[in-house]
Amino acid sequence: MINFSVLMSIYEKESPEFLRQALNSLKVQTLPADEIVIVKDGIVGSELESVLTQYATKLPLKVVGYEQNRGLGYALAFGLRQCRYDWIARMDADDIAVKNRFEKQLAYLEQHPEIGLLGSSTLEFDKSIDDAVRGRIVPCTHKKIIAYLKKRSAFNHMTVFFRKKDVLDAGNYRECSDFEDYYLWVRMALNGVLMANMPEPLVYARIGNDMIGRRIGFRYARHEYRFYKKIRKLGFLNCVEFVKIICIRIPLRLLPKSVLAFIYKKMLRNH
Repeated sequence: MINFSVLMSIYEKESPEFLRQALNSLKVQTLPADEIVIVKDGIVGSELESVLTQYATKLPLKVVGYEQNRGLGYALAFGLRQCRYDWIARMDADDIAVKNRFEKQLAYLEQHPEIGLLGSSTLEFDKSIDDAVRGRIVPCTHKKIIAYLKKRSAFNHMTVFFRKKDVLDAGNYRECSDFEDYYLWVRMALNGVLMANMPEPLVYARIGNDMIGRRIGFRYARHEYRFYKKIRKLGFLNCVEFVKIICIRIPLRLLPKSVLAFIYKKMLRNH
């Protein structure tokens, strides 16, 4: 079986209880990680430190970090370089892994050694995974993923497994506010990395932390425009594709929160 690391970043505003639940879901995996690298993106406070201390004897934690908050892109790039193993699984500090997530994904990777980036669908929940509903379903084949990447991220970032070498060859994580993961997937695709998603949901994704609220407004719209401009410059989008996606997506960010929530529920999610 493949040895692998888990990569996670935390910062001072994380919920200690959510982090505890995330770490516990790693503790009960049917195939546990060989290493869990947690990047402290700045000083995180006593409560989060207490959770890390609590799990230090229960999990193979490798806690690294620095004093000043530098943002997610910097944190993940920093953490990836600390990972010992070539295969790395991403995990968020407020999500919960299905107990056989790693077993399922590693079995798939052993059967499909050509794949360099693998994700899955998700189950979404608000307060309890007992109330989880079908979440974001993503395309599964490489061809469909590439086409989808021209419109939206084709991966649920908290579900992915990737080769460290492929990420480094693509330039590692880079600063790209709100789009750090998506930007990486595009650069990996341009490098010819073969990609896949498993149709079954392998992570419970928390949506009760104002997911919609963080994706509206002029700030987010500006970040989204800059992101699509970046991948246009890389040659991933042609001029027509760029104009089309900007005309579709940017107006969404300026809608009232309730309207965008309705669109996410009825049109962009499958339950």
